[in-house]
Amino acid sequence: MTISKEMQAPEGFGSRPVLLMDVLLFIQSEVEKGRPLWFFLGGETHVQAMAAFIAGYRAGCHYNGLENAEYSAFVTWLRDVKHELPGEGWARKYLADCGGDHERAIRKFLDFVSEYARQQHPRAGRAKSEGK
Repeated sequence: MTISKEMQAPEGFGSRPVLLMDVLLFIQSEVEKGRPLWFFLGGETHVQAMAAFIAGYRAGCHYNGLENAEYSAFVTWLRDVKHELPGEGWARKYLADCGGDHERAIRKFLDFVSEYARQQHPRAGRAKSEGK
């Protein structure tokens, strides 16, 4: 499976359902390597584009009978443990926290995704975030 002409999909993505946390960890890993966020968001680095990407991916999974239990657990952790998910949502809060810098706000969100994955699956989270 090829994501684009420039990049091969990670090993394992074609052999099982690829859930939202897998994709977010992959994006975070690629951004850490220097790939621009706009590559994943249709040419626009904007918190609303990322929020729409997440909503669309979740909807696609739902309508295909796939449960995103790990993403739901992440959101609960973000809200209850980190206290980083207020009523207005992560996008608005992180954008304000980052002084209007959309890329920094998205990176902050992805950093929480990675932190959660490392805490829940210390070896797998590290491997995912390293693109392995």
